[in-house]
Amino acid sequence: MIMILLQKGGIMLGPTFLGRNQRLRNVVFPEREGVVLNTISEVSMMYMFFLIGVKMDSNLILKPSRRALKIGLSCLLLPFMLVSTAAVFLEEFLPIPNDASFLVFFSLTLSISAFPATAHAMDELNLLTSELGKLAMSCAMVNDMIGWVFITIVTVIGQRNLTDSFGVILSLSAFIICATHVLRPCIMWIIKRIRIGGEVEQSYIVIILVGAVATGFVSDLIGLSPVTGALVLGIVIPEGSSLGITLVQKAETIITEILLPFFFLRCGLYTDLFKIRNHTTFACLQFIMLLAHVGKVVGTMISCKLNTQHSFSLALIMNIKGLINITVFIQWRTRKLIDDECLTILVLSSLLVTALIMPVLTTLYKPPRYFGIDTAGAIQTARTNHELRIVACITDEKSVNAIISVIEAFHPTQNSPIYAYVLHLVELVGRSLPVVADPSTIDNWDTCKPTTSDQIVRAFNKYSVCSNGTVNVQPLTVITPCKTVHEDICWLAHANRATLILLPFYKNDLRMSGAAISSLTHNVLAGAHCSVGLLVDHSSYRSYSRPAGRGHYSYNVLLIFLGGADDRETLALCSRMSTHPGLSVTILRFLLSNDKENERDRHLDDPLLYEFKLKNINNEVSQIREEVVDDMEQAFSLIRSLKSDYQLMMVGRRHGTCKAHNGAMADWTENTELGVLGDTLATTEFSDSEFSVLVVQAAL
Repeated sequence: MIMILLQKGGIMLGPTFLGRNQRLRNVVFPEREGVVLNTISEVSMMYMFFLIGVKMDSNLILKPSRRALKIGLSCLLLPFMLVSTAAVFLEEFLPIPNDASFLVFFSLTLSISAFPATAHAMDELNLLTSELGKLAMSCAMVNDMIGWVFITIVTVIGQRNLTDSFGVILSLSAFIICATHVLRPCIMWIIKRIRIGGEVEQSYIVIILVGAVATGFVSDLIGLSPVTGALVLGIVIPEGSSLGITLVQKAETIITEILLPFFFLRCGLYTDLFKIRNHTTFACLQFIMLLAHVGKVVGTMISCKLNTQHSFSLALIMNIKGLINITVFIQWRTRKLIDDECLTILVLSSLLVTALIMPVLTTLYKPPRYFGIDTAGAIQTARTNHELRIVACITDEKSVNAIISVIEAFHPTQNSPIYAYVLHLVELVGRSLPVVADPSTIDNWDTCKPTTSDQIVRAFNKYSVCSNGTVNVQPLTVITPCKTVHEDICWLAHANRATLILLPFYKNDLRMSGAAISSLTHNVLAGAHCSVGLLVDHSSYRSYSRPAGRGHYSYNVLLIFLGGADDRETLALCSRMSTHPGLSVTILRFLLSNDKENERDRHLDDPLLYEFKLKNINNEVSQIREEVVDDMEQAFSLIRSLKSDYQLMMVGRRHGTCKAHNGAMADWTENTELGVLGDTLATTEFSDSEFSVLVVQAAL
């Protein structure tokens, strides 16, 4: 939708609307500045295609899945046959050159599903991580690449004589060999020189950005489009590498926010609605474009073998138009292959179709992520001799020690082992496609350098080995946009029937903004069908090493119990932890004097507390304390006096129905996702302490 708005802005400034005022047009867009506008426009497109290449997964190009290959081919060939056949019969009514090679080029361009347009649309619709979104992008990648291979072949064949064709083949071969055997090794050499965890030198960034323009110039010299050279340079840079990520981070904002609008302005100046005078031409072009869209719908629905609703949704996605299509139309106009009337019809039709598809797709397709999945339920209802499944989320190394300490506190045994799915969350930068995979299967282009994922995996694998089979670890790297990462977390938890999601909470994370952290936490709390634990770690620099004997493990745990479903779920965790020989567990129950509003919760709380007491009747290091307080301020005073005695404080996120619990300090709460008590324990008042805080929300 952003691209559509930019395109509309360019059209508004063009001769269709404001540009019709000749005086205004001469002042704002004087003819002598046309060369500057065209140059900036071309440069912006070269850089845009360069970034597209950097983000592109070359594995999808070289090793597409059979399903993606089948769908991509069918939604290219069927519309191509329909459009080319219709174009032959309607050729005399079309304002295009009477040339067979251009006719094929024209038909292929209308039949191609541009991968960048599909990726942008999936990102805007938050469908990148959905099954349909992943399938659509794979199909678009195949469709796009095969289409441009055909166009290249047609370009070679369509030369005036055999000598010219041979020259194009020779130039193209030399360009490809140079890209693979000169540019690629140079890029890999630069990547090897980047220090572990260090920044990419500014000189490398400048050289590569200048190289994008240079390769565009070379590709233009040999008869290809300038954007082709920039695209090839982007493709030879490994996607997901530190160099690719840095290039995207440093250049993308400038290119998309400053340079790219000049391209849309140029397109708008060419687009003139009042140039559409020949109704026959208009009708013929609309008919041909309709055939292209219908061919894509039919070809996709026949080959994808999904249910009707999902098949039609995929077909709509494959019909989305974007920058590549507009770029080709502009190049045709620049080379005088089409006139302003034809350009206007093609641009406006593409714009209208995409504008209609986006809202229809939003209404039609709802990702069925959590439906029909049997969840593991709450910790309270889990059997004591049953495997406890946990999804532990990590953004960097500083939370590893705290997560391992908490997992160990849950007391994994041979009869009740723990299976931990360790998710390393990485923001999607320098890639087009999200990734959820074992870190060992993801290409590490920063050769011989241990990545953050490697270090996290090594720490958890070491812990798993030392546990003698009581803790099993499945590491996964999740590379996805911040706005949809909660969907992957919740999906993995549900698909693997996890009982608990452990999510570190950072107020100030250098890798994610405060708004992103808050959004992630809120979305996980709202979307998870299992219990969620938010871990606030005040002891980020405490080292952890698994001792050879369990008896040497020492950990003091305090549960602050106010009552309610979340506190009861936290109590169930503490009950499991109390069996650990190296743990001492204290339940500190606060009772408000003159509190008669919370009787219902008390009737539910008392049996569980009594059960905990019976279970630990012979356990000297596990106890229940009850304190009667007049208000929450008095309770916090007592908690402050105990903060140095414990390594872990556990609280429920919500505390029953009592207004005194929930309303007394709600106005002071900065991080509502932690609850009143959890937010207070996470404040700077406690930041000098050496304890962690685990805030638990019961399964919804």
